[in-house]
Amino acid sequence: MSKLEELVGRVVRDLSMGTEGKPTITYSNPNSEGYVEIFLRDESGMTVGFGVDPLESEAEILYEMAYRIPTIYVELYSVGLPVVPGTERPAVPIIKEESVLWEDPSESGTWSCLVGEYGKSPEGENACKS
Repeated sequence: MSKLEELVGRVVRDLSMGTEGKPTITYSNPNSEGYVEIFLRDESGMTVGFGVDPLESEAEILYEMAYRIPTIYVELYSVGLPVVPGTERPAVPIIKEESVLWEDPSESGTWSCLVGEYGKSPEGENACKS
């Protein structure tokens, strides 16, 4: 399960840059089809979840999480994240050459960032490109 926790952590870390809300995250045991349910719960107790196949590639699992968890943040915290720098648009996930990136949905290719690297300091190693 630590692989799933690490991947969820990358997405949640990126989303935490834009909100004070931090959900409690729990995981089910694999169901009869092998999927693991991931549940995010806010401070009020509202819980939203989705399932992933832990046998998929890491890029496919991370993409699924980067696609679904921001939608859950909208439901739990009424905010679309992560935001494309200099705009109010939420970024969308894409898979590119076995990497999962956040990308500007309106201007494909002009800005991208590795999932898990959003908001890193420009002085440090920054995986976001304009």
